Amino acid sequence: MPATYLMKMTVCILTMSALMLAGCDKKPEERKAEKITEQMLKGVMGKDVDVDIKGKNIKIEGQDSKVEISETNIWPPDMFEDVPQFTSGRIEHVTKTQEGGTQSFNIFFADIRGDVLKEYDAELKGKGWQTQLMDMGKGGMISAQKDKLGLNFSSSQDDNKGILAVFSTQ
Repeated sequence: MPATYLMKMTVCILTMSALMLAGCDKKPEERKAEKITEQMLKGVMGKDVDVDIKGKNIKIEGQDSKVEISETNIWPPDMFEDVPQFTSGRIEHVTKTQEGGTQSFNIFFADIRGDVLKEYDAELKGKGWQTQLMDMGKGGMISAQKDKLGLNFSSSQDDNKGILAVFSTQ
């Protein structure tokens, strides 16, 4: 074989290898975790799903559903417009679910300062929400409804944590 043919083959093989490696930006543990999770969810749900793990962010997609779990400290940019931003705590992570025509957000908070339920309840009422406030001393819960949106917010002063669950009821 001529040397130019071997050189072209070598360049071609090296180029293909580089392109394949460029697509392998995931850690082996992430790829393995994705496959195990996909198999478990298929067994539970009876449907194929695609699991995508990137660091501490997880996306699970099925034929008619989508779940995103992300470790973020920002308010979701695609949150429903009528939901006032809760700012009296630090966001630890966010879970976003979309199934059929419904969508939901779960926002987990830490470092909540003081008894903030009454303040957030007033803010919701100011935006036209119908609310019920259940004060339980060192914490409590708000349940609220506005048009096709529902909201539950619970917090505890014992550990300064809370969770805001917002969902569409379409």
